[in-house]
Amino acid sequence: MLSRLLPLCVVLAIFGCSEASKTPPAAKSGPAAPPAVSGTQNNAAPTTSGIAAARQEASQTKRTADVAESRTAATGGQPKDDEPNDDTAAETAATDQKPADEDEEKKPPTAEQAMRAATRKAQLGKWKEAVEELEKGLEGDPEDVNLLFNLAFFTQNAAKAGRKTDYSMFEKSADYLDRGLKASPELADNPQIRSFVGTVLYNAASAQAVDNKPEDALATLKRAVEAGYKDLSQMEKEKDLESVRALAEFPEFLTKARETIREQLREEVEKMIAETKPFDFDFELTDIEGEAISKGDFKGKVLIVDVWGTWCPPCRAEIPSFVALVDKFKEAGLEIVGLNSERTKDDEKALELVKDFHQENKMNYRCALAKRETIEQIPDMEGFPTTLFFDRTGKVRVKVVGAHPYDTLEAIVQYLLDEKPAEAAGAR
Repeated sequence: MLSRLLPLCVVLAIFGCSEASKTPPAAKSGPAAPPAVSGTQNNAAPTTSGIAAARQEASQTKRTADVAESRTAATGGQPKDDEPNDDTAAETAATDQKPADEDEEKKPPTAEQAMRAATRKAQLGKWKEAVEELEKGLEGDPEDVNLLFNLAFFTQNAAKAGRKTDYSMFEKSADYLDRGLKASPELADNPQIRSFVGTVLYNAASAQAVDNKPEDALATLKRAVEAGYKDLSQMEKEKDLESVRALAEFPEFLTKARETIREQLREEVEKMIAETKPFDFDFELTDIEGEAISKGDFKGKVLIVDVWGTWCPPCRAEIPSFVALVDKFKEAGLEIVGLNSERTKDDEKALELVKDFHQENKMNYRCALAKRETIEQIPDMEGFPTTLFFDRTGKVRVKVVGAHPYDTLEAIVQYLLDEKPAEAAGAR
């Protein structure tokens, strides 16, 4: 099964590499790190530490009151001369109490404690044990959104942690995901969450198909596509989904799925264009082969400028998509230029790194070492990769940060290639 696993570094693939801190910027809504949820832009959720502290304080207050009440009752409502009053008794009871009595030992860990324990297990590759640690935390607050989304994430990895795929973990992941979305429905509108939802549901459908439930699997695949899952080619060849493809309804589902995905991609591109603020960008450099290269060389073309580095995992992961785009759209008028920012002050070493990577990965477009002043033209430069899409008039129409799926990149290119010259000229 070619399941869509989500390693711990998936956040880099979503948000890109930050050159300064090596950590991705936090999302404006939804999970700050996949798939932990720190609240939404408009209505931040209370922190798990705050909830745990409040409950602990309330529990301590109740125990103190119970002790004071029992002492007063034993003396007919009046304290003995040699016994402290109620207030003193309460203080003494709180002081004398052992740090960890039976009640304390039975209390589930807080969300933060559970996350720390689970992270330690995950770093050792013990994903199922990590899931168990998170589930302990969930006992204290079954609707904790952070824990529910992290459980959906950790169970995805736990499913493939052993020699054989544990399909029950994929179904468990979908259950935790649904509970998380029920607890915080607004997260379903977050793009990163939607992508994660599609992945989880796709794997859950595969698990249902393996469990001889093809009808249930098809229904789950429909949900996956609605959520944003787009890899229909994988769906058509996935071995686990053979029973689903045998259903009479599957061809009609595929047709509708393609229409849904086209509409989703179109909406995504239009939103990207609307959200991209115009800015001037130009470059005159020398490519890695020693030839002059400038933005002016690409007049009348749809141009992608990818600002990246060989040191950046999501940058490297996106290269095959750019190669595929050139193969498909070069004759239609697409060009790509890679501008490299390498982590060495030695230009000769940087050049060697890029040339070696370029050759090893059969890159079919030109690259050049970017100057600092070139990159500084990009407003609010957040991380790597940062990819700029120019229309045929040379205007920046889309700026994206982080690695993006091939289908999304292709949709942007297709939109700009299909645009009539008058429309491009009139674009802001």
